[in-house]
Amino acid sequence: MPRIRTLNTKKAPEGWEDVEPQLEEFHQQMRDAVNEPHEGKRRNEATWKITRIHHERSRYVYELFYKKKAISRELYDWLLREKYADAALIAKWKKPGYEYLCSLAAIDKRNSNFGTTSICRVPLHLRKPGATLPSVSTGCISCASQEAGRLGGPIWWDSPRPADLVGWAKAGCPTADKPGKKRKEAPDGDDAELEARAAALRRGSGTESGAAEAAQLEALAAALRGDGEGAKEAPLQVHEGGEDDDGDITGDEEEAPARGD
Repeated sequence: MPRIRTLNTKKAPEGWEDVEPQLEEFHQQMRDAVNEPHEGKRRNEATWKITRIHHERSRYVYELFYKKKAISRELYDWLLREKYADAALIAKWKKPGYEYLCSLAAIDKRNSNFGTTSICRVPLHLRKPGATLPSVSTGCISCASQEAGRLGGPIWWDSPRPADLVGWAKAGCPTADKPGKKRKEAPDGDDAELEARAAALRRGSGTESGAAEAAQLEALAAALRGDGEGAKEAPLQVHEGGEDDDGDITGDEEEAPARGD
């Protein structure tokens, strides 16, 4: 919640008049959400709307400064100091994989029974069909980067969304103006084992021999898949035997020299 402004409050920087109406509207929405009756709701559902408004208000300030370049650094810092936006949440949005994080509560492992993050952090295409219930603590269904990025923000419990979310995510999250993104097929069987060993060799060994062995494993995995240059088989070396060749594929064994008595 924003701090209560008093006579001693520092004067707002230039540009405050432009953002004040929207921030005051968020403030009124927050007051209404806090005073809303909770009859017929579960205990955790009472805070879902508060979490969403808190996210939207912080996102509004974040995009004004970082995306639209509509406010100055001085005004941005002042808004953070006056608690018009959550500085810790904005700091997470700057990190890869957290661009649309719904709330810090979603990644707080202390609040879960099994010491894990909230279900909304699991990408939809990795979930089982039908596993699209909102997070108990935040009311967010998914704030994973690809799905949330396609819809412009987290998928909340009351957000407009496709009927089959898991199927939509596995299809690449198509929208009305954007086609679905193709996902790289995950290797399986022998391919997966070989690629995992190659990756481990590259990570754990900085020597030329380790890199060469990793390259050989990757080429073998590509040959098993039958794609790309790795699918080209190495030419077989044919051994042409002479007249005295006995046909043993292991080759002739040299006779051991006789030992003197």
